[in-house]
Amino acid sequence: MKIDQIKKEFPIFDEKIQNNDLVYLDSANSSQKPKIVVDRINEFYTKQFSNVGRSVHYLAVAATNLYENTRTSVQKYINAKDKNEIVFTKGATEALNLVANTLGQSYLQEGDEVLITELEHHSNYVPWHFLRKSKNIKINFAEINKECEITLEEIEKKITQKTKLISITHLSNVTGAILPVKEITQLAHSKGIIVVVDGCQGAPHLKLDMQELDCDFYAISCHKMYGPTGLGVLYGKKKWLEELPPYQGGGGMINEVKKDRISYGELPNKYEAGTMATAQVIAFDQSIKFLESIGIENVMKHESDLVEYGQELLQKNNSVKLIGNPKNKGGVLSFTIEGVHPHDIATILDEDGVAIRAGHHCCQILHDKLNIPASARASVGIYNTKEDLDQLNQSINNCKKIFNL
Repeated sequence: MKIDQIKKEFPIFDEKIQNNDLVYLDSANSSQKPKIVVDRINEFYTKQFSNVGRSVHYLAVAATNLYENTRTSVQKYINAKDKNEIVFTKGATEALNLVANTLGQSYLQEGDEVLITELEHHSNYVPWHFLRKSKNIKINFAEINKECEITLEEIEKKITQKTKLISITHLSNVTGAILPVKEITQLAHSKGIIVVVDGCQGAPHLKLDMQELDCDFYAISCHKMYGPTGLGVLYGKKKWLEELPPYQGGGGMINEVKKDRISYGELPNKYEAGTMATAQVIAFDQSIKFLESIGIENVMKHESDLVEYGQELLQKNNSVKLIGNPKNKGGVLSFTIEGVHPHDIATILDEDGVAIRAGHHCCQILHDKLNIPASARASVGIYNTKEDLDQLNQSINNCKKIFNL
């Protein structure tokens, strides 16, 4: 499928924004949705709706089968060993909280150390902070180098005898740095350390193979993968999901309930309490099929070409300062313009129909390290083109004119 054909699969690009064609460069925040995903939600609600895993009537059985079909699709897409290693959550944030909460209950002890990095999104810091408060664990930070990367050597340097867990992003949502997850996992496992990966940015843009990466947990945000909002995926190795306690209690996650005892359901039901986001799960199967129809290798090549082109453009643009220059980089171009607040940049670009994000991107620790309060961020998806980046650059020039730069 060619790029001009891909863009036609997204209804939102038929709309005008501020009387301009939409240039959507905010996919790291949330991706747009192809028509097949939107249509699938509508079809399920209007023709097939039922709750799953409860009733035995036709609609309930059919909905349950569709729901479980998506679990199998996810398993195959990320090459997990077992479909029961796939747990549906409300989002990657809940997935990371689930891991921190359950490990905090049954594994981590007072004085244990968790190693994260200065690149982490708040979703991969705050849950560990909760344990710092409740269980008195210690959090250590692997530091970025001058290119805003996290190296294997830095991770190794920060490991101590008390390090029980390493929790890292796969791809930074600010610098685009892709971390060497496989090598970090090999190092960690050689020392008996658990590895948790925040895959919010990794999953939409990189080829995933859980058996090759060998991490213990991997969190996915479906709305960044051309899927619905309100849905995430937690991959967890079966041995951990079997050993750890449930995260929430309620219907669907139990085996037997008596006045004096409760036994819990088998995987993955143990972690899917209550009524799940059924329509979203079923529609996410179409997101996976969409990505498979393009081919993740083609996605990676396309986005790599875009980022290289965008970097060259912005590096030649006076006053624009790109944040970070990692050797292994995903589809993120964060920048500042001297003398212009990032919120002003985003507002002016919006007048041209160019959608970017401005702020700290839920990465205040990184921005503090860089000694800047905020940055502007353009992030690409499969629907973007070099012409989009040309328009970004032109709109930045318009912004500079307004500020007499």
